[in-house]
Amino acid sequence: MLKILLLDWSRAQITAKHVRQAVFINEQNVPEEDEWGHGDEDALHLVASLDGNPIATARLSADGTIGRMAVLKSFRNQGTGSAMMAQLIKTARQNRFRVLKLNAQRTAEGFYAKHGFVAYGDEFIDAGIAHIAMQRDLY
Repeated sequence: MLKILLLDWSRAQITAKHVRQAVFINEQNVPEEDEWGHGDEDALHLVASLDGNPIATARLSADGTIGRMAVLKSFRNQGTGSAMMAQLIKTARQNRFRVLKLNAQRTAEGFYAKHGFVAYGDEFIDAGIAHIAMQRDLY
C-alpha cells in the first residue's frame, strides 16, 4: 500500500536523499553540487513509500513552489506521481496558497499539464536538462 508522509527536512532527509540520488544524480547525471542544499531546509517534503520502501519524493516551498519531484524508475507510470501531486495540491490549499509553481523538465511537461499546470515563458536549461516554468491557480 502506498503511504505518503509530509515531513520537515530533518525527518525526510534520509529517504528523500535516497530517491533523489537515484533519480537526479545517478539516472539524470545532475551534478551533486546542484542537487543538495538549495531550499531543502525551509520546505515541506513529501515522501511516498511502498511496503516501507521509499519510492518517491517532492518538496513544497513556503512560496508555493513544487520542486525536486522524483519517482524511482521502476515505479513510474503506476499512479505514484499523481498521488503525490494530489497531496501537494491538497497541502497547498490547506496552506491557503493561491498559485502553485514549478519548473518542469520538458519530458514531464505533459504529466504536469494533466494536473492543471500551464506552461509559460521560454524554455531554459537547468543542470543540463531542458525545463519550462509552469503554474496552476488553486482557486
